[in-house]
Amino acid sequence: MKKRLICCFITVLLFSCKKGEKTSGSGNEITPEPVKPNVHIYVDNSGSMAGYINGPTAFKNAVFSYLTNIENIKKSGTIDELNLFYISDKLFPQEDNIEDFIFKFFRPFREPSDFANMFKLIMEKMDKNDISVLITDGIFSPGAGRDARDHLVAQQIKINGIMTDFLKRCPKTAIMVYQLSSKFKGVYYNSKNREKYINTERPYYIWVIGDADNIALLNTLKSKIKGGDIKHSYTLLPYSDSIEKADYAILNSPKIGTFKKDKKSQTSIYAIERAKTSEHNGKFMFTIGMNLSEFSSLLGEEYLMNTDNYTCLINQQESDNYNIEIEKNTNSKTTHTHNMKLTTDKISFGKLEILLQNQVPQWVLDINDDEGLDILKNDAINQTFGIKYLVEGVYEAYNPKLKTVYTKMEFNLNK
Repeated sequence: MKKRLICCFITVLLFSCKKGEKTSGSGNEITPEPVKPNVHIYVDNSGSMAGYINGPTAFKNAVFSYLTNIENIKKSGTIDELNLFYISDKLFPQEDNIEDFIFKFFRPFREPSDFANMFKLIMEKMDKNDISVLITDGIFSPGAGRDARDHLVAQQIKINGIMTDFLKRCPKTAIMVYQLSSKFKGVYYNSKNREKYINTERPYYIWVIGDADNIALLNTLKSKIKGGDIKHSYTLLPYSDSIEKADYAILNSPKIGTFKKDKKSQTSIYAIERAKTSEHNGKFMFTIGMNLSEFSSLLGEEYLMNTDNYTCLINQQESDNYNIEIEKNTNSKTTHTHNMKLTTDKISFGKLEILLQNQVPQWVLDINDDEGLDILKNDAINQTFGIKYLVEGVYEAYNPKLKTVYTKMEFNLNK
């Protein structure tokens, strides 16, 4: 792939958001001065977090292991400072002892969870070369006497504005969101701030914010978290007007029916006929081999394997004629990482385009609870009240022109 997604970002980002340059050697050569990032850790200590630290929990172990691994990176000299904070309505700076930070002094108190304000506090303190990590249950709570449901849209709008302003200051910022879960034993506050004691597993989130080149350092740590696997992840990338290119080709097999490949093109087929056998009578299927390795590194396999993130266009018109299946490529003789099977019983000839969409992932919508009233009703116990408004507020800041496509693959289907 000549225009690789990571290479494009890393090449640009490596020289962006830096604090200074220095001259080296004789002559006029300028060598960028390496600037080590500072890492700021923010743990939400509003009242809704108390249940995660009641007894030995996966939350405490996961956060302790994650921060210890960041501290180990600091000891290696790759990052400069590691600063610890609790955060709710304001910042509470802490000493640099991670074990005490998690196990000794972390005492949530009943303060509202205003995420627009949290993002504002974090962004105001954040320099262009910093990495910020926010660990939170993601539940918005405006406090007693106020129904949180009435304020979710306002929160989304405020977060959009805060992130839009920050991205103007540092446009090469990326964000990674991880969803984990832990035993929660304590009081759950619903959207009307009413209390319910629960003892169960509950989701929580780690947000990593910073220059895309810098946060790649922390992305390597996600597999080292002890105390619970990452259930889902989502990456928001710096905005780009260009559509990135992926390597792809039509494969000879597997297939249903018959076709001939254009000898001059890996993306054109002709003489297409549907199957006539009893098992697949009337169906046609062909397979595309794709090298999505660069997208996998940033977006994650969960995103790439979800067929909801792909759209088919036939002659520039959206079409659901083709059923899409995606699988990992197991043929080591090719450079393809994934195969896509397209099946139809109604062949449409002409130009076929497959779009990998840039959109909020389905897991965010699935885990969202719009009501936040009864934690024991439906699947609310496994959901987070209002999380989609937080994510969509950030997403909209990252996509000011509503760019909705990461990459496009084009094919010709001829009679």
